[in-house]
Order: sequence, then C-alpha cells, then structure tokens
Amino acid sequence: MTGDRSEGSPESHRPGQVSVHVPVMLEECLQVMDLRPGMTVVDGTVGAGGHAAAFAAAISPGGTLVGLDRDSEILAHAEAGLRRAQEASAEGFEFELRCASYAEVGEVLEDLGLRVCDRFFIDLGVSSLQLNSATRGFSFMQDGPLDMRMNQAAGKTAAEWLRSVSEKELSRVLHEYGEERFSRRIARGIVEGRRRRPIQTTGHLVEMILQVLPAAARRQKIHPATRCFQALRLVINDELGHLERGLSAGLSSLAPEGRITAISFHSLEDRLVKRFLREQTQLPFRKPLIPGEAEIASNPRSRSAKLRCGIRRPE
Repeated sequence: MTGDRSEGSPESHRPGQVSVHVPVMLEECLQVMDLRPGMTVVDGTVGAGGHAAAFAAAISPGGTLVGLDRDSEILAHAEAGLRRAQEASAEGFEFELRCASYAEVGEVLEDLGLRVCDRFFIDLGVSSLQLNSATRGFSFMQDGPLDMRMNQAAGKTAAEWLRSVSEKELSRVLHEYGEERFSRRIARGIVEGRRRRPIQTTGHLVEMILQVLPAAARRQKIHPATRCFQALRLVINDELGHLERGLSAGLSSLAPEGRITAISFHSLEDRLVKRFLREQTQLPFRKPLIPGEAEIASNPRSRSAKLRCGIRRPE
C-alpha cells in the first residue's frame, strides 16, 4: 500500500503524542528508484498509499502501479488516496490493488497479465493506521484486544499464541526478535501470570511487563514494552520468514536491471535486506541511506529507517 509505514521504529513513551501518516524518506526513494514514464512499479507494502501515489505520478503517462498489502482493512485507505492522486494528475495513471503478501508478487503479476515489473518496493514498518487503531493490538499506548495480525483473517492472535507458548520459547522470541535483555524475567512473569488470568488485552500485557522489570528499566527513554511488542509482532506475522521469501520473489519478478528497494526499521530486518542485496544484486550504493535531521524532527518515527537498493543483474 503506501509508504506510511514509518511507524516501524519504537513508539515514543511520551503520552498524548499523535502519530501522523508520513511516507518515510520519500525523496530518497524517488531518487534511488529512478522512475520514468511507462514503468510498472510494485509497492509491496502499500499501506495508505503515501509512497505509491508519488511513484504513480512519476511513472505517468503510461505507467502502472501495483499495490499489495496483507491488511485488507488498510487497502480501502490506499484506494481512496490513489483515487485522489489519480484525479489530481494532469496525465493520469493506472493502478491495481490486491490483498496479498509481497511474497506473492509473481502470482499477482501473472494474474494481471504482466510478465515482469521494473521496480519493486517494500517498507517494513507498521502503518500508523494500524498503530492508531486500538482494536488491532499493535500499540502499547492504547488498551485493546491483543491481536497483532497483519491479516486478521488468518493465523493466531498474539493472545492465542501467548496462551500456550512455553516459557523457554517465549524467552527465546523476546531475546532474538526483540533484543530484550530481560527476556527470561519477562517470560517467567507472563507464564506465571497467565495461570491467574488469561492475557487478552494490550493493557494487561503492558501491566505484566512493567511488574517484573527493575525500576531502572522502567525509566528508559523508550517505553519498557517496546521490545516485547516488536518481538510478538514479528513472530505472530512470521515477518522475518516473510521478508526472506518476499525479497526472493521480488527479485524474481524484476526485469533485468530492474531495481528492488527496501526501507527497514530495526537491525534484524536490515541485516536480512543487506545480506540479500549484497549477494544477489548489484549495489548502486553500499551504505544505507538514512533520514535527514529535518525529516526526523518532523516525523520522529523515521529516525531508525534505513533505505537500501539493489539492481537485478543482466541475464
């Protein structure tokens, strides 16, 4: 959907802060993607359409924008935004939206009668639309059902997963996916606490995390639940496995010398992207691009973003 996935970085602990839909590193994306009229571009994480609308304008006339997202709820926002951009465009552009994983890009292109695409883009953060909806369960700043699924029609919710996961496995997930130094203590507290009362809401989970952390850890700059929520989101949605499959599928869908571009927000995802692009593509630049000071000041959630790009080798 759109690149309104700037919210992949940890949420601020400041109460009352309002998140805003802002496509992260948009100018840098347009620069490195080198878009031209007539191209076919796949935005594999279309979100609310922020990046996608700019991409579509850059490839008109004659271009086609294909937007994918696992979250069916968010696609309506993407369509509305792209319709407005389409009407405002002097030359117009074509777009197609599909509720699908970016790992399914090959099947989607085939279904649309397209053999390949010229550019493939993914933004790996969480949409502000998802964070701002208490019913989705992504945010520890609002109390709501502990869901966390990108696709609410499939898979276990975070509440269901926490109901049966072993203490050892939970500790591993919090340590490996959240890089949480108190993973064992938190896992023990959650397993003991769920015997008294099932964990059904984000507020209850935050309460349990805070209860077992030492006082110094509760006074950190970022919210004490940040790493745990990140870890749970990653495991519930199989995001790292999804990313590995999606990078391969995206590269396979590209025409020779087509470009694959990814924005990541934490080290686990960035390492996967970095390794894949170095091994499988030609790099137009080796070090990632990062947001400028002005962007970070206007959109704090962009502060941990890293943009990388690879070019498919000629066959």
